Amino acid sequence: MSAYNRFIEDAAIRFELGHRARWVVRVITAWVDSHPQGLDGLQQQFEQVGLGARFHSWRHPTRLALPIVASELERALGAHTLAMIAHRSGMSPGAFRVVACHLLPGVVGLLSSPTGLDPSTPPTRRARLATPRPLITGGAASRAMYGMALRSLLWTLAVVAVLAVTAWLQLKARTPLWTAQEIPREHDARLSLHQQGTQMQVEGNLPRETDRRRVWNALSAVHGRQNLHGSISLDPRARPAPWLDRLIDDLPVLRGDGLQLAFEGPQLRIDTSGMGDAQRLAISRQLRQDFSALEMSGLWGPGLAALAQLPADADAAQRINALNLTTLKFQPGSTELTGDSRQTLTAVAAALRGVPAGSRVEVAAHTDSAGSTEGNRQLSQLRADALAQALQEHGVAADVLVPAGYGHDHPVADNRSEEGRARNRRVTYRTLQ
Repeated sequence: MSAYNRFIEDAAIRFELGHRARWVVRVITAWVDSHPQGLDGLQQQFEQVGLGARFHSWRHPTRLALPIVASELERALGAHTLAMIAHRSGMSPGAFRVVACHLLPGVVGLLSSPTGLDPSTPPTRRARLATPRPLITGGAASRAMYGMALRSLLWTLAVVAVLAVTAWLQLKARTPLWTAQEIPREHDARLSLHQQGTQMQVEGNLPRETDRRRVWNALSAVHGRQNLHGSISLDPRARPAPWLDRLIDDLPVLRGDGLQLAFEGPQLRIDTSGMGDAQRLAISRQLRQDFSALEMSGLWGPGLAALAQLPADADAAQRINALNLTTLKFQPGSTELTGDSRQTLTAVAAALRGVPAGSRVEVAAHTDSAGSTEGNRQLSQLRADALAQALQEHGVAADVLVPAGYGHDHPVADNRSEEGRARNRRVTYRTLQ
């Protein structure tokens, strides 16, 4: 099996793309190959934003390819370019950003290797320009010029005929020759819910009338129309709400006296302080499961509660016990934390900043059993390194942290069930002597 086919098979398994993996890889390959200055020009784009070392490592397959996260990839290529490639590959922009972080380094490596290219890949522009063309002289030149002139005349007549027919059809149908200008989107859609007893206070703005009606009807079905107060305004300048469909589906379970939720663009603020512990935990788990792409604040769970209750003079053992109750999650196949993990990351960093001087804490990442042993071990090590870097950015001393990746070598649950695999995808902490 060629390196190209092995790369596609690995992408199909790791990202659950199935038969679409070959098409996605071809789209990325064609885009890279279409760059006017080739790989050197693309490398310059990465160098301009301080990511030249990453790209350079991809062009040398014998070296360890440095990872890249979605925000860095967007900084190098631009959101518009990523959205365009995602559209061509048939994927949503969010899912494509994650997949591209892992496929682009491999594609660059294949294009850099003369034996790694897909045999069916069309020649590049440089190869086509380098192909010698036969010289035309004498009478052959005259005949060629005559043929070119005749073909140009025929093409001109065909274009005129098409334009004439199109104009006639538009006049016949009285169709205006203009389209409505798109309204520019200037701010995020917003929706806040605050339940007090049986009463629900609703405020917000959404870009479409159908969205307003869907939300209001769903809230009426759950709480009763007589218990709804406030309003949702129509705001065509608001950007579409990516969380709206999922929220409508979850409204029957996202309820309870004292619950407050505030959605605004990519952010979600939560307040469950007026609810019981069991309800707070259930609500937080539901939100983390269904809205992990959003940046959340106000989540509650055993780990966050334990960290909040730590005394200022807590020793290393107390801090480690509390840290091992927390949950940090990564994007599938990525070293980037999910949005719902950022609050937990801040709390973990605060606890580690308080460990006694001279302490060494292992920050270990684990995976489930999906994928190869070596691939999982490498991914878990990259995740541990990325987490250690994020903790340093939150003020934890570098000499305190020892990142380690164990792959799927130490499972705590059965990998044959989704629940067990989810438990095995975890981060653990322990003090080192």
